[in-house]
Amino acid sequence: MNWMTVIWPMMIAACLTLALINLRIAMGDVRRLPHVFFFFSALAVAAVTAMELAILRAQTVEEVNLWLRWSSVPLVVMVSCVTGFVGSFFRTGKAWLAVSGNCLMASAEAANFLSDTPAVRHATGLQQVETFGGVWFTKPDVVEGPWSPVEIAGVALVIGFVLEASRTLWRAGGQKRAVIVGGSIAFFFLFSRGHAIMVERGIVQTPYFVGFAFLAVLVAMGHELSDEVFRAAQLSRDLSESERRMDLAAHAAKLGFWTWDLKSDEIWANETARELFEVPANEKVDFSRFMLAVHPEDRDGVQKAVEEALAGGLAYEREYRTMLNHAGNRWIAARGRVELGPGGKPVLMRGVLMDITAQKQSEYELQQLRGQLAHAGRVSMMGQLASALAHELNQPLGAILRNAEAAELFMQADVPNLEEVRAIIADIRKDDQRAGDVIDRLRALLKRRDIESRSVSVVQLLDEVLALIRADAAARGVKLTVSCDSDIPSVRGDRVHLQQVLINLIINAMDALSDTCTPERKVTVSADASKTGFVEVTVSDNGQGIPPEKLQNVFDPFFTTKPHGMGMGLPISRTIIEAHGGKITAGNHKNGGAVFRFTLPVDEQQEV
Repeated sequence: MNWMTVIWPMMIAACLTLALINLRIAMGDVRRLPHVFFFFSALAVAAVTAMELAILRAQTVEEVNLWLRWSSVPLVVMVSCVTGFVGSFFRTGKAWLAVSGNCLMASAEAANFLSDTPAVRHATGLQQVETFGGVWFTKPDVVEGPWSPVEIAGVALVIGFVLEASRTLWRAGGQKRAVIVGGSIAFFFLFSRGHAIMVERGIVQTPYFVGFAFLAVLVAMGHELSDEVFRAAQLSRDLSESERRMDLAAHAAKLGFWTWDLKSDEIWANETARELFEVPANEKVDFSRFMLAVHPEDRDGVQKAVEEALAGGLAYEREYRTMLNHAGNRWIAARGRVELGPGGKPVLMRGVLMDITAQKQSEYELQQLRGQLAHAGRVSMMGQLASALAHELNQPLGAILRNAEAAELFMQADVPNLEEVRAIIADIRKDDQRAGDVIDRLRALLKRRDIESRSVSVVQLLDEVLALIRADAAARGVKLTVSCDSDIPSVRGDRVHLQQVLINLIINAMDALSDTCTPERKVTVSADASKTGFVEVTVSDNGQGIPPEKLQNVFDPFFTTKPHGMGMGLPISRTIIEAHGGKITAGNHKNGGAVFRFTLPVDEQQEV
């Protein structure tokens, strides 16, 4: 046994080992195209090395020519796969160079393999040469054929492709990869082909080293691929750690994750999600099984939201109730996203679930507290209007008394004047209705109630508020003006709560005028539909206005500019307006005086 019979088989074994390793990696992920090219390159290098070893041991010219002929096949495979590796691994390079070079190379080697006459190279004789350690090997006398320049041109174009791709990668920041892979391929391509030419022309008396050169290329390619594998392994470890942290965070926050495969109609859900729906760990979940757990009153809404998300490739967001055997009814907040496949067709939905039952209960309790606070505000407001409202009631009640006394006198006559009595009774009825209207408005404001959204006429709303506030305005010496077009659209809201907001703003405006020396105290209420889809109501006065440094705090709870104010009227008003879908703001006129504006959405049903 000599060193040749050891080194060449070791090279073949190394190439096959590298090939199998990269084949296993490529089979694990079809997207790893560079590993596929590496696999076939390594097989081709192993084949070339085996044929080199056969030539070194050949005894006849015919045997050498046979191996030279068959070497064309692995050479073409090797060059094309190395070119494909560079293109897929670098993701750059001019394709025309690669295609042209491989076509020329394949044409020359095909001619060499198929032709009966020498096309690229042909052995005409054999020499027995002694090399290191007294080892003898067969060195053929090779003559170049007419296709040899074509082969050389193909190799030159392939080298040009590699160098151009390396230069582009270098400029993009991949200097290490460009030098190790691109530089090694270009160098050893030149070395192997140049050394082969010198051997064939008798310049050097050594065996062919094509296998050695391309094994070095494989080592360079494998080095960079191994970095990719190591980075993928590290990424896998990081991803596993991230998943563990995510599971811990999801468990701590009680978040349920789910993924719905639309093709198989199978829903994956983590442990928390299954607990939220009381689904056993081994039970298969599909969309129909999920819908069974949704409260019957919410199923249509959930179904519609899912269909809209799938149809438009949009995000899915919904709050609904579940109806469970053990936990009863739960409120669930669901958020999801549709993932599209080829052609823009939905293939997956994935998202997260959260139990918001406690939040919904808190919202309900907060709504109850707001209602109680608003009711307390209305009662307090009625206390401020008590004296004026008493005067408002005294007028019709006094008129009723006087008319009743006059009717009694008419009835004492021998011949009662029935026409006068009928007129008196009609007056009594009108005064009674007037007093009843005042009492009904008071009862509506004092009654505890939740917000009931209905169509409300803005004109009627302002008339009703004016009727309640008119007496107090007269007592204070304030001129109350209402400006509103008769064709202004209706709004959507609760009449009593909106009355409360208007009365509170008007009373605040009149209070602001109490300490002013203005000859004419005025409060103006106006309404217009200048904003698209909204009606804007404005309450303004001609007083001193709000100090600029206090404007941003006027809606804060318990903030007041009145000596005996509670600071709750404006916060309650803001809560009511925002609950109606509107917005309330405060400011000052340029010429003095405060102005409050709030918007209310137009009743679209009324508009239709």
